[in-house]
Amino acid sequence: MNLILTEFQKLKRYSIILVGIIGATCSPVISIVMQNVMSDDAKTVLNYTFPDLINSTIWNNMTIFFPMILALIGGYIISREYTDDTLKNLLTVPVSFPRLMAGKLTALGIIALLLGLYDALVTLLVGLICCRENLTLPVVLSGSVQMTAMALFTCIGEFPLIALCGRRRDAFRGGAVAAFLLGYVAIFLKNPVLRNLYPLSAGLSIVRFSGEGFVSDTAGSYASTQNTFIGICVILAMLILTGIIIHIPRKEAVAVAPSKKGGRTKPKQETSK
Repeated sequence: MNLILTEFQKLKRYSIILVGIIGATCSPVISIVMQNVMSDDAKTVLNYTFPDLINSTIWNNMTIFFPMILALIGGYIISREYTDDTLKNLLTVPVSFPRLMAGKLTALGIIALLLGLYDALVTLLVGLICCRENLTLPVVLSGSVQMTAMALFTCIGEFPLIALCGRRRDAFRGGAVAAFLLGYVAIFLKNPVLRNLYPLSAGLSIVRFSGEGFVSDTAGSYASTQNTFIGICVILAMLILTGIIIHIPRKEAVAVAPSKKGGRTKPKQETSK
């Protein structure tokens, strides 16, 4: 718990969290913009309501914004230990590298939940301004829960990537690019089995994402192909894989151990008189 609180205290000094706030703000706005630029034929097929806005925002979060944002924030808070040259001091406290990484990833999961809540609030404000049809309290509450939970599941889905990039200095930039590409790939997953097995989209089955709000899925067929059990198994597998990655001995730690053993001085032998 102390490690998690320490991470949030450190975040006060960093501006990287603003990236997440800006991205979460853009997601529902882009959903409305995409609807406005939609062709007239498509608009006649799809009557855009507030539940559709929620679904579009959840989809945009999972495929465009949150994978890159969370990988960037998570990688940054890990990379700062290298750039600030504090990692070697922390590991001598004693705070093991796996424990340090677990604390940072847990803090990132909490950040994902907070960004999901913030995104739900922004979506509600956008809906009040531009899309009031079917805007009811039950819809708002269920959509907020879905949005917040999906933010966490998206974060867990890329935990292994963040943990892997966190083992090397300044690797978080490449991890953010890779996370963006992984999120973009989810757009093209039409096979229901692959969609349930894909780490970033597995959470959609758990939150019971309906898929309504998309021209290609006006009948709600997305919901009929979901498998909650598979989604839960994938999320658990990501947590286990992350635990394995953070417990793999680092090269620096392996190199330090022999040097310490070799650096021991032999006791002086008594000289014979």
